[in-house]
Amino acid sequence: MPTQTYFEMLEMLEAEVHPGRPGRPRHLCPVCRLTLQGVDRFLHLISLENVTDVDTRLQLRQAGGFCNRHSYQWANLHDALGTAIIYEDLLREAAKRIEKGEFLSRRSNFFGRSSSPENPFSPCPVCLYQEEIENRVASDFAGGFGEQARFRQAYAAPQVAGTCLPHYRRVVSRLDGPLAEEFSDRQREKFKATQNQLKQIIDKMDAGRKLQQNSEEERQQARSIGDEREALTRAIWQMAGLEDLS
Repeated sequence: MPTQTYFEMLEMLEAEVHPGRPGRPRHLCPVCRLTLQGVDRFLHLISLENVTDVDTRLQLRQAGGFCNRHSYQWANLHDALGTAIIYEDLLREAAKRIEKGEFLSRRSNFFGRSSSPENPFSPCPVCLYQEEIENRVASDFAGGFGEQARFRQAYAAPQVAGTCLPHYRRVVSRLDGPLAEEFSDRQREKFKATQNQLKQIIDKMDAGRKLQQNSEEERQQARSIGDEREALTRAIWQMAGLEDLS
């Protein structure tokens, strides 16, 4: 039975086919988007309800706080009291660990020489939660693609930019045989469409450089980039995923 996540992803895909609908972002990996939304909700939940929760505080102490990326996402919540409570606790814990000399022990590299210090911390709890979300969303995506003709049709539409490469790998690993091949074919089409637009940009830039005898206005006109400009940012997220995800 389709999940709520499935319907959210289907709506995102169909919104790309019908760009006239206002207020809906287009051409973004649906797995990335739902993962980022889930992380944002998780951080808000900590801020609103779990700042003084014993288990949450213990997790954060064991992890040395949030990782770099999630620390600044937390800061963007502008929760002065929550930040003060959590980080006063984290700094006190860090000072205790320094006093115990926990950061002085070093591990040896392949040649037996002392290298970087041992990391006494467990993984960032938000990173662990993000991994859970990504796996669940990728599974729902694979389920939708494998079982729902409407979902496959929406994904195949030329206007749809597809998933990023990291999430393509997660989804395709959950598909078998012909379905994996079909999904891979669709993904190659999405990447090829972006590649063609990038080639258009390259050709325009080359054309502008060749017009040395023409006026500056004519050279600028030759180099003018139109709708294909979107491919510049799309190519980046198609290869690496959306910003703030990894």
